Amino acid sequence: MKTQNILIATAMSVLALSSSCKKDHNLGGEVPTATKAVTFTSSINGQIVTKAVNNKWDANDAIGVFMKTGTGLSNVLAANKSYTTNGDGEFKPSATDQNINYPETGSVDFIAYYPYKASLTNNTYPVDVTSQSNQPAIDLLYSNNATGLNKTSTVANLSFSHQLAKVEFTVKSGYGVTDLSGLTAALNAVNTKADFDLATGTLANPSQSADVAAKITAQTSSVLAEAIVLPVADASGKLVTFTLPAGKFTLTLPANTKFEAGKRYTYDIELRNGTAPTPVAVALKATITDWTTVPSGSYTVGQDAGTVTPPTGVETVLYTETFGTGTIVSTARPKIAAYTGWSNPSFTFTESFNNADLRTINTLPDNIHVWFPATRDVDLKIDNIPVSGYSSLKLKYDVAANSTSGADANVIGVKVNGVTIAVPSRTFSKTNEFSTIELSGITPQAINSIEFIGSATTNTIGYRLDNVTIVGVK
Repeated sequence: MKTQNILIATAMSVLALSSSCKKDHNLGGEVPTATKAVTFTSSINGQIVTKAVNNKWDANDAIGVFMKTGTGLSNVLAANKSYTTNGDGEFKPSATDQNINYPETGSVDFIAYYPYKASLTNNTYPVDVTSQSNQPAIDLLYSNNATGLNKTSTVANLSFSHQLAKVEFTVKSGYGVTDLSGLTAALNAVNTKADFDLATGTLANPSQSADVAAKITAQTSSVLAEAIVLPVADASGKLVTFTLPAGKFTLTLPANTKFEAGKRYTYDIELRNGTAPTPVAVALKATITDWTTVPSGSYTVGQDAGTVTPPTGVETVLYTETFGTGTIVSTARPKIAAYTGWSNPSFTFTESFNNADLRTINTLPDNIHVWFPATRDVDLKIDNIPVSGYSSLKLKYDVAANSTSGADANVIGVKVNGVTIAVPSRTFSKTNEFSTIELSGITPQAINSIEFIGSATTNTIGYRLDNVTIVGVK
């Protein structure tokens, strides 16, 4: 598993030329004897450190390399050659028959991938993330950027990128949970297999839905659960189950959740037992970062905790307030002042009129949200939000109307740091169906408080609020 774009620099050693031509079995045909043999040294931002697991290559790590001309892999000169390292970042042929030589004439391109597989069918790499115990063995990397090279080229750079996504949960104990010993975690009902076309660099045919057990690592005051998963365009509503000897805790991924190739999704999770009708796992914070290098900057990864300093220019989810998970019975809907199941308990939640409450309904099971009752004044305010040092701040939230008759999302007003933010008009085609509103251009570039306002005169049907999210660029 590699953390960032891996630059492969080609070092050449000069071979003695014969006066005659002979068959070069490495190239697969009758060609002149090559003048330079290709060896590889790996670097990351100029340093020979590349492994995400422990920030270095391991002995016997292997990459697969194709040398070719033309589009894709239509004309392969050297097919799936194995190059390995002893751990110092320098890659050499794993055997004499794996050596690649530049041709005497013409230019070539390179395609490469990690980790190496000796047997491929139709240049298709079989992806399988069922087992997470050895994550380097399933962390697929791909490069196809080195083109137009020949025997006079001094350096060939292969820029690798992650083709899968990574999800990390830093799990801590909350109310009613005192011991995380024996914790397991699983992403429920996700595809585990797919085909990766090395010629085009595309992933296809996702299949074999199963529960994927995350790799578990105990930390000083928490547990890290991590999994490499197939990219998915919509993971909304997927369940993540955290299991202790005392019972199970379930997290429902919020609306608009997706896992993109090359992205790392980190969640701070708190397990609670006793603050809701059933034990729950609450997402205190969710962050999305690029798993690979981005042109505008770089990031650092804490080896143990998986903490992330977002790179310059990368849009990052700073906080998401889902208002908790589980089911609230209609006879026990808590008011804002009494509720304790917040996703971000360090924030302060107030409502002046004591009219809003937390609830779920039959058509939205296991989806706790804030109810803005019709013909009542409501001013849900969230304070003590520590956001500074970011630009291009955005506020996203989900809103649903209790009726489609005259309903418009802008009935619920918004203030950030006491300043009114214009909410665009958004009508609803279905009753109690959430729609995501995005407000950008927030100034100044800091957020301390957000306020959602419902007026007794304009709110005539009732609205529901959920998944308040703050996004910014470092």
